[in-house]
Amino acid sequence: MSLVVCSNKDSDGTERQKQSIYKAWSFRNSLSSAFTVPANSQVALQSCKVNIDGRMVFSRNNHRFYHYMGQKVATETPAPAGQALAIADTTSYPCITTLTTDSEQGRVIEMSVDDFAARVQQQVRSTTYHPNAKEQFTCDVLRNASSVDFLGYSLKSIQNVIVPTFAPATGSFEQWYRDDDEYAPTAPATFTYIGGVFKRESSNNILTTAVGICPSRPLSLTEGELKVNISTASANANASGVEWHVGLSRFINEVTDSGGYYYPDYYDYGKDANIRTSEECHMDFAVCRNMDGELVVYQSAYDPVHECTRRYEVEYWNNPEADGTFTKAPLGRFSMDGTSFDYVKFKVDGEQVSLVINIVGTGEATLVDYSAGADKKYMFKPVNQACWCLHPVLMVGVTTANQESTLELANFGGMNITDYNPKIINKGGWFETLELTQAGTFRALSVEERLWNQPDEGTAYAQIKTGTAPNNGVNYSFVYILEPSDVYKPTFGANARQLLGFNNAILQNPNSLVAPNGGIYNSVFTPSRVSSYAMFVKLNNFGQKVVNARTGFESKILSHLTDLETLSGRQTYEPKNLIWLDLDNPADMNVNEFDISFCYANEQYATILTGQSIVCLYFRTKPKELM
Repeated sequence: MSLVVCSNKDSDGTERQKQSIYKAWSFRNSLSSAFTVPANSQVALQSCKVNIDGRMVFSRNNHRFYHYMGQKVATETPAPAGQALAIADTTSYPCITTLTTDSEQGRVIEMSVDDFAARVQQQVRSTTYHPNAKEQFTCDVLRNASSVDFLGYSLKSIQNVIVPTFAPATGSFEQWYRDDDEYAPTAPATFTYIGGVFKRESSNNILTTAVGICPSRPLSLTEGELKVNISTASANANASGVEWHVGLSRFINEVTDSGGYYYPDYYDYGKDANIRTSEECHMDFAVCRNMDGELVVYQSAYDPVHECTRRYEVEYWNNPEADGTFTKAPLGRFSMDGTSFDYVKFKVDGEQVSLVINIVGTGEATLVDYSAGADKKYMFKPVNQACWCLHPVLMVGVTTANQESTLELANFGGMNITDYNPKIINKGGWFETLELTQAGTFRALSVEERLWNQPDEGTAYAQIKTGTAPNNGVNYSFVYILEPSDVYKPTFGANARQLLGFNNAILQNPNSLVAPNGGIYNSVFTPSRVSSYAMFVKLNNFGQKVVNARTGFESKILSHLTDLETLSGRQTYEPKNLIWLDLDNPADMNVNEFDISFCYANEQYATILTGQSIVCLYFRTKPKELM
């Protein structure tokens, strides 16, 4: 009788092997000299040792949690400094994450800990809507110092603070006004966009205004800029005296029932402020030259009287940060006649939006900027979750004498996000996804109707900005809600606390902070792992005859590891009775390697194994009485 010891590595205390021939669930041992197996021999499993990661088991009973990016909400009284008293005082809303997919409804899902971590990462990323947080969340498996024993999960959230300089590609602007015959795809083009120049087409109806939006990238909210030339060598709109608009807007997929305009379904353009413009188009933040030649600044905000969002004029002449050129008496809209302007520029710093206009020969002059304590009518609303993803919007009007006026997009700080597309669920912003799923834009309305978005209401709101390097992301917190909360609401049905290994229903104090403006949450206990899969060990390069009736084919299974089915961690198995299998070798057989693997009943590799695997084999000559 001979004993052969097979192993994939020397010990558990080394880095997990990645090479195909040394994996814990499949490995080969080569011999320096041949091992002779006598004729008519048998083989049996003497013992084995494995490290079982176990299986993460989840279903609709434990698959849901929420994540939140925004100002931290106080869970104690009085509220600590810098925290909101209630979620209604913030600009954010909890986002639901479900770990099961539509095709998995009604099923119990089992995954290795590594596959489960990948699933958490995928699902959180797919429901992250802030442009500077998209693709940044990671979920890693926590292990001990030997990188073997499973301890739980590490949730890491950070921000991407890269401020790109991006010029939208030729042809990337699309029609952004209304959906009717005049603007149908078969109608004459209202504009062209070539090499940064947005030009109204004279071939179209003289009354038709050209309006376009570029949905390819969202603006960075960490010092991102939109700069548009209005009167330069390549832009003549302002010099021509035509009406023009420049602004930033969320993308809207559905048009209104009345008029077919691109507005949120709770927007009422019939209640818009009269700013003396000839046409309507949606922008969250905008500046324009109206039909009277006046410089007008406006925004979309909430009207509590009519219970809708609508266009509000921003009284820049009263803004405390505005340049003296625009705040001298008599106060009111500034006439653009007699002063040469060549570009306008929006800049977003966290929630704060500022607007400057460049005066030829003088330089940039501030029109609007955030000023703490100032009347909300004098400045822009805060960038909020309903309009996190902002896109450039350009509009050029027309007169009989000027039918081909132009604007030029000089710079746009658009984030380069893989597969970003506001027309696809979970590929764009939060509002866009709500609209596409028809889950109800009322959630977005519940954010936009808050007091900070009501220009005529007197309650002050401290708009949040970015920090200083290395924490130069938006000064937001990343929070996870694992069970229903009355603080972060609505969080109905959250039930993933135990699955992720945390004691608290709300995670808002990270184990460690990480730049820029992020944090790491580590499991405080090891989540339970219960496997329902039976495991087998195989000897792949010998002649034992085994039939796996489950698959309907012959197999190289050596033994069923019966005692390991409900266990995890380092485990050993030694059968009470040796099961001898004939090798069917009529002559001596010289062996140069042993090919070992572990599998389930369907012959699929048992990839839940990690670290060191040891398999001890007994070889003997078949007893004569059994010949």
